[in-house]
Amino acid sequence: MTSEPVPGTHNNIGGGIFHGAVIQAGSVGSLTVTAEPAPVPPLGAVAAPSSVFIGRDAELADLLETIRPDGGAVRVGLVNGPAGVGKSELLLHAAHIALERGWFPGGALSIDLQGYTDGLPPLAPGEALGRLLHRLGLPADAIPGHVEDRAAAYRACLEDRSVLVLLDNAGDSSQVRPLLPSGGCAALVTSRHLLPALDDVRRIPLGLLPPGPAGDLLLAAASPDARTEAEMRTARFHARRIAEQCEGLPLALRVAAARIRGETPERFAELAEWMDDERKRLVELDDGERTVTAAYRASYHRLGDDQRLLFCLLGMHPGPRVGVHAAAALADLPMRDVRRLLQDLRNLHLIAGDGPGHYRLHDLLHVYARTRAHEEIAEDVVQAATDRLIDYYLYTADRADRAVAPGRYRLPHSVARPPHMTPDLDDRQAALAWFTEEMPHLTAVLRAAATTAEPARCWLLADALRGYFFHVKAWDSWLDTLDVALGVATAAGEQKVQGVLHNSMGIALIELDRSSDAARHYREAEELFRSAGDAHGVATSVENHAWVHQYAGDHVEALACHQRALDVYEELGARRNVAIVLRGMALAEIELGRSGTAISYLTQALDAFRELGLDLDATMALNGLGEACARAGDTDEARRFHLLALRQSRACGSVFEEARARDGLGTLSVPVSPGRAAHHWRRALLHYEALRSPAAERVRGRLDALPHHVS
Repeated sequence: MTSEPVPGTHNNIGGGIFHGAVIQAGSVGSLTVTAEPAPVPPLGAVAAPSSVFIGRDAELADLLETIRPDGGAVRVGLVNGPAGVGKSELLLHAAHIALERGWFPGGALSIDLQGYTDGLPPLAPGEALGRLLHRLGLPADAIPGHVEDRAAAYRACLEDRSVLVLLDNAGDSSQVRPLLPSGGCAALVTSRHLLPALDDVRRIPLGLLPPGPAGDLLLAAASPDARTEAEMRTARFHARRIAEQCEGLPLALRVAAARIRGETPERFAELAEWMDDERKRLVELDDGERTVTAAYRASYHRLGDDQRLLFCLLGMHPGPRVGVHAAAALADLPMRDVRRLLQDLRNLHLIAGDGPGHYRLHDLLHVYARTRAHEEIAEDVVQAATDRLIDYYLYTADRADRAVAPGRYRLPHSVARPPHMTPDLDDRQAALAWFTEEMPHLTAVLRAAATTAEPARCWLLADALRGYFFHVKAWDSWLDTLDVALGVATAAGEQKVQGVLHNSMGIALIELDRSSDAARHYREAEELFRSAGDAHGVATSVENHAWVHQYAGDHVEALACHQRALDVYEELGARRNVAIVLRGMALAEIELGRSGTAISYLTQALDAFRELGLDLDATMALNGLGEACARAGDTDEARRFHLLALRQSRACGSVFEEARARDGLGTLSVPVSPGRAAHHWRRALLHYEALRSPAAERVRGRLDALPHHVS
């Protein structure tokens, strides 16, 4: 600051950086303010990174590209990700490489902002600036008191220098913004939060390590005491196993490695066995100085009450992947509110996005959330949330089943607590996709329902899954759910329900080529329905039993059973069941050489299925007509029906009926084009094998019988 000099006076003020007015008694002729530069910060101000650094090459390259001297205008890299994912470690590696390359001759400044430090409050921006100014060499009495003045002094100290600033563990944008340098400096920031209010920042997300690098990291950090190649193979095997249990979380991997560092492969196996129990997993991930639980606790305590409650309740979901509708049911909140809370949790990296409308807690966080729920939420609140979740899945599965298998007989029921909203599942393909996506959760919820005060939901959910399991031919999974539900229904003395479940078990068993077991369940079902006075149930059991005879080659007895069931269904006016029986009778007639009668039955069945809008049943009838026409020698009609079935099987999503259509088309193609026959049979074989169908062996034999140059 200068002014016109007053003769005879002159004043110099120096020795530091001044903020605000400088007052001096007497006349001022000229005033010169000078600032003595603070000492250059030492180059060794950055802690040494770990010697084991695996699986982060791409992210490291991105960070270095961001801060290199000729890297462009934006020289601030923000590494964000969940607790324990290795953000600080990545930061240290990038900083050391940059310093070794001479990119920052002014050195480095590093500070932990304590945004997520267990037991410590986040550093206020003013306090953080004060610490940095002190490290820059400013004496305590020269550090301004006001945060804005400290920020100005900080910028002045860094002016004309090339310094790398490391801001670790930031809690929010307000902590970071005053600390970002300019000019020839650059900054690296880590946070569990996305810090959306920061502009001109290159964000580098850091996720969990894939299985391969995760196992390599654990093995390298643990340095097993393996003296032979066989021992090393054992250690490597169990390291991979532990890495899977840690789900690729670097903190968990390093803690686990510390537990067994330098130990024999037997200790690796022992830790892997302990960690198999998810209830003990977080306890085991403690090396005396670091714990995964402590890392999670810091994030958890930053949550508001609503966020905390939802996070805990997500732990009660049976799987780590949860849809927004299921979350709304758990929390008993409208969709707009639960979406906002889920986004909050995502921004804090407590959950991750996993496709449209879905989120995921990785396994360790899922265990932590469930632990917090049981320890901090009243038992009746947890139970009420669990009941709402079961009701959500039952209600939604019932809706989806009506799209997959419209018109089928169902156990009557109503849901006590209908959800606020469900996915749009009126379309068959959408319903099938929902079942496929949610099946692990549906089966887990079914088991949970068996132990509640309303066990009927267990068998009702099993009944709601029938259409999907039959459609995709997932016989083993279907039997597992039916076995649980049957046990619950038997304990409750529900005869009619038991009959329905026995019939379903028979259907699955006969498809697995276990006809004698299927027959036992059908007989049990018939007796139960007869005792309950349920004529429809008796007819269904008899109709199902017809297929035991059909597969055994006794087509006459099969027809007799079909006819008995048909008489009852016609009397009850059950049109869909009548059409299904006619379709079954047609297949028996084909085997008895009466193709004309079979075609008549199948034509009647096809007309009924089309009138009722039952696409899958109609596809089955079309394939039956193809087989009947082939037996009658009408290959053109047979091919037409199989092609119609092929087209419709794709439309309704039936892999089995596509295989069946291709099977028939392959047979029809052999005389005219063995190459085309091989094409169809190969495609059929792939589907049959995937479905574990006994038909696979027959098709494989046909392919083997083709000339070698064709097959």
